[in-house]
Amino acid sequence: MSISNLGLSLLVITMNLCIYSIIGSIIGIRLGNSQIKISAKNAAYCTFFTTLISSMCLVYAFVTNDFSIKYVFMHSNLSMDPAYTWVAMYAGNEGSLLYIALVISLSILLVLLFKPKDMNESEPHLIAIMSGFLLFFIGVMVFFANPFDTFQTNIPSDGRGMNPLLAHPGMFSHPPLLMAGLATISIPFSLITSMILTGTFRNNGLDFVRTTSLIVWSILGVGLLLGSWWAYTILGWGGYWVWDPIENVGLMPWLVMTAFIHSIIVQRRRGMFRVWNVLLIFLAFVLAQFGMFINRGGPVVSVHSFAASTLGYIFLGFMVFSALFCSLIFIANYNKIYSDNKIESVISREAAFLINNFFLLAITFVTLWGLIFPLINEVFYNETVTVGAPYYNAVNGPVILLLLFIMGIGPNLSWKGTSNSNLKTNLLYPSLIAIITFTFFFLSSNKPFMSSLALSSIALVLSTIIFEWFRGSRSLIKNGTHWLYAFFKLISNNRKKYGGYIVHISILLVALGVVGINFYQVKIDKVVSVGERIEIGNYKIEIAEINENNFNDRREKVATFLILDSNENIVDTLEGNNTFYPTFNMASIRAGILSSPIEDLYIIPSDFIDNDTMKLIISINPLVWWMWLGGPIFILGTLISLWPRNLNKS
Repeated sequence: MSISNLGLSLLVITMNLCIYSIIGSIIGIRLGNSQIKISAKNAAYCTFFTTLISSMCLVYAFVTNDFSIKYVFMHSNLSMDPAYTWVAMYAGNEGSLLYIALVISLSILLVLLFKPKDMNESEPHLIAIMSGFLLFFIGVMVFFANPFDTFQTNIPSDGRGMNPLLAHPGMFSHPPLLMAGLATISIPFSLITSMILTGTFRNNGLDFVRTTSLIVWSILGVGLLLGSWWAYTILGWGGYWVWDPIENVGLMPWLVMTAFIHSIIVQRRRGMFRVWNVLLIFLAFVLAQFGMFINRGGPVVSVHSFAASTLGYIFLGFMVFSALFCSLIFIANYNKIYSDNKIESVISREAAFLINNFFLLAITFVTLWGLIFPLINEVFYNETVTVGAPYYNAVNGPVILLLLFIMGIGPNLSWKGTSNSNLKTNLLYPSLIAIITFTFFFLSSNKPFMSSLALSSIALVLSTIIFEWFRGSRSLIKNGTHWLYAFFKLISNNRKKYGGYIVHISILLVALGVVGINFYQVKIDKVVSVGERIEIGNYKIEIAEINENNFNDRREKVATFLILDSNENIVDTLEGNNTFYPTFNMASIRAGILSSPIEDLYIIPSDFIDNDTMKLIISINPLVWWMWLGGPIFILGTLISLWPRNLNKS
């Protein structure tokens, strides 16, 4: 049997396993037959192994340059670095669907293995829902987007090659994490839906729901941040984010999941927000399907919608089906999830969580409107319009500032209600620091009012976290803990809380980079010749040489820049390149970047006019370094939040 036939056969087997899991679970529920339920569960387990081997078949085809498979021909060639085989697998629609199916099947396996015993009642419903989700992607591949489709005659000797924008280290992690994040939102969705159907969505399994949600949220968050780094280094945009549609469809469910993992705390602590949490997870799931539709259907223009296809209506239909399914589940089971507990005081932590949620949803819907407005305008008025960064920044900017403000206030509030004396005590020093920060930046610079307000909001949140840590550590020291050990013991004693604070610090670092590049960036465009110098800030930049390299699939021009300080001393040597790929009619630009905690010197070789002359876009981007530091801190905080208190306990 050929590798293509084996790969497709395994997909067909997976499809049948999914069907059996769904039908077996439903029959087992109806008849109360535990043997049928176990059989359906075993079939669900097997889907991972059949999908894994099918995926390995596709990887093997890439490694062996099997150009008889159309997908391999379209996304690789003989000159491709073998290291990019992993990237090539999901470089197009068919392969990325197989990757998503692999992620979903792995999710089914892990959820069934680690699900707590108090969720056994909802297990058959869980298997049916997750298997149904996997069945959709497997069915699309089997009937519409076969990654193992082959040439019957005239088998090519070489391939077309991979999208040049994907030939970047960030592509080993950014697309797979982003796709995995969108796909695995199905985990908390399936968990909660199955608990609703069995009437167990109270406190049973909430810790497991929170844990899985936090993992999914962090995967999606890291994927988005890596996407920003990729855009910053390769696309020549001159920035980390331009509200690109494909990134936006990942951002929206991440924002909703952020709201969910905060409000699920209130449900665990106070038995509140059950209805709200169901709505949030349903919205996140539907937005994830919207992201699949935008990416697969190609209804909007994006620099990296590399998985676009003609399957848009299929994914649109599945999104509509998902929305209807969620609506029916919610309406039919409202009485099972309704909570009698109410917010007792506006000045309480649960109220702050709810306000936090509203701001997150406001950013989500502003972003969603920016995505769908051009589509609506084109359908009804036959006019093509674009919604760019100015709209998003102008509308979302103030909402994000309000969100930061709530992040600073919330930790100082108590559950149920906060006394005026406690509020004054907890907020006194953070408020003073915020006011001093605002006054200093407002009076010492000519930048917009919003920049000073943003920096003071960051100072408010950071000082709140620091004082919270200080008070907790001081309490431990008074009880006899050594001061060097107190800080770490404090985190260890309440990992969920202080891990969350560390995540908040990572968000603040990202916000700091956003403020730096949006309000304090210095930028020039200029045509420069070899030997000529440009001055910007404290730097002098000289083009040392321009080299041209020709390859089978591309023409590459590389410029070498000497970076000098104000005293004419060479600080560093940078390279920037502009590579043209004739097959794709596409250019890939890599910026030369000199990075420090204070600022980045960012040089884009925008256009090579001749052998000695080029157009440069040069900017000084303050504080961007802190944005990238936020990534590891984000991961650290998430791991601390997830780390079990006692590894010996199940």
